[in-house]
Amino acid sequence: MVDSVDPGASPLEPAFAAAIYENLLEELGKTKQFKTVFRSGDRNANDVADLLLLKIKVQKYTPGSETRRAVTTVAGATKLNVTVQLVARDGKVVLEKVVDGNVRLFGNNMRATHNLARNAAKSLKESTIPSAAGATKTE
Repeated sequence: MVDSVDPGASPLEPAFAAAIYENLLEELGKTKQFKTVFRSGDRNANDVADLLLLKIKVQKYTPGSETRRAVTTVAGATKLNVTVQLVARDGKVVLEKVVDGNVRLFGNNMRATHNLARNAAKSLKESTIPSAAGATKTE
């Protein structure tokens, strides 16, 4: 189950948190690593014995400027840095990673949320989830 994005102490705009969440749902589904990807609060997740909760906490957010990126390639980058955790039902953290998502050159500022979600999904897919978490890795 994917939990809502925790902005931490960062000045993360609500639109960015929502975009990270939606992009995560999409990117995790594409990996086909998990049988089902549940949204936070989905009652169907209650019946999954080996459910894992995906938590995202923003560590650093630097808002960028599309205009500055268009004018110069050295300024205006949008940067996101988050901690990704997979947590078992008993509250035990089974995996923790730090993931980045940035837009450095061209593109909409929201592109950083897509890049972050893609990097998080890739990082989870490449990670070994401890067997104690079960074979049905579900977020």
